[in-house]
Amino acid sequence: MYSIKKLGRVTGVLLIIEMAIGMLINISLLGPLIFTSDFITKISENTNQVLISILLIIIIKTIGVGVAIMLFSVFKKLHRGFALWYLCLSVILFVIGILDNTIILSLVSFSEAYFKQGVNNTNNLEAIGSILKGTRGWVHMMDLLVSSISLSIFYYLMYMSKFVPRILSILCFFAAILIFINVLLAFFGTGSMYLYMPMAISQLMFLVWLIIKGFNGTDKLQEAV
Repeated sequence: MYSIKKLGRVTGVLLIIEMAIGMLINISLLGPLIFTSDFITKISENTNQVLISILLIIIIKTIGVGVAIMLFSVFKKLHRGFALWYLCLSVILFVIGILDNTIILSLVSFSEAYFKQGVNNTNNLEAIGSILKGTRGWVHMMDLLVSSISLSIFYYLMYMSKFVPRILSILCFFAAILIFINVLLAFFGTGSMYLYMPMAISQLMFLVWLIIKGFNGTDKLQEAV
């Protein structure tokens, strides 16, 4: 059985892997293909890149569920209700990830069909492609919304536990709130990518601390309880 300190280090390693893979998908692999006006051609020309992205999405969602299961026995001693919510939201995020992947695979199939059709059918096919892309965009936004709630609960429980310096938990908690607000703004056509930056910075600080220091000892858990 892991000690509290080692559990923290394992958690930090898993979450920083999840973070790194997520950035790789959005910045280098899937993002440049999806978030472009010529997405049909891009997807058709980079099918293997899309399939790798799908596999990586499954991996990071699995890591998320694994971390939630691993920490549940600790979190439930702090607040059973929030611990259950964190675990349930992690499972919901996994399901959303599967739905996201299904739509992306549909875009791959669509791009292949698009270039097999005649010129006369391109207008209708482009409309269908735009619908699929828009649907995937809404699923992605729901993923971000649920993630922000899950992260808020995670960092609140971290604040309660005193496993890490509370200032780190506070910074990450409010960064998660900013993501929640930004997603809501995006629903109405506003929002800014800059509002995601505080989470990237504060979470990186948090995870580096975990990898180096691990969780504070079990006496801190007893104190929090």
